[in-house]
Amino acid sequence: MKFTKTIVSLAPLFTLLLAAHAVAETPVQIRLVDPLDEPEFYCLDLSGWGDHLRLEDPLQGHTCKTRGANDQMFSVEDGKISVGDTGRCLEIAGSSKPLPGGAVLARTCSDSPMQTLTLEQDGRITAGDSGLCVAVGEQSADASGPSHVWRVLTVEPCDATAAELMTWQVGL
Repeated sequence: MKFTKTIVSLAPLFTLLLAAHAVAETPVQIRLVDPLDEPEFYCLDLSGWGDHLRLEDPLQGHTCKTRGANDQMFSVEDGKISVGDTGRCLEIAGSSKPLPGGAVLARTCSDSPMQTLTLEQDGRITAGDSGLCVAVGEQSADASGPSHVWRVLTVEPCDATAAELMTWQVGL
């Protein structure tokens, strides 16, 4: 009887783990948990939109758009965050080790340690074992769309950055 209870109690956890794994591989928006000054929240965002994406520009924190906006769709899997169907992954700017203030870029997916980004259970996106986390800047500015705003997106020390600037969730 005790053995049966153990199996039954693990079944919901196993189902939850499978569901989380499936969601992580499906392109989704990655949204800042705290809305800060934007009631529609901030999402990871490629510069530009539609046919006008600027893949060479650094990513930004930008007003979350209607679901399915291709410039805000990402997949989280195996220590990488890939950018929609572009064949690119998020990468921290730099030579061999992320440094504080480094920009977040979209580059061709590779084995580069600069592309090792992990979405932790507490919502932080960590850059390898550098002690740095993906964060939005403290200031916002108007963006090109109606009522849209944006903030710079960089990696900053996890232990010295306000949680509201670096706590993310997958999906809306």
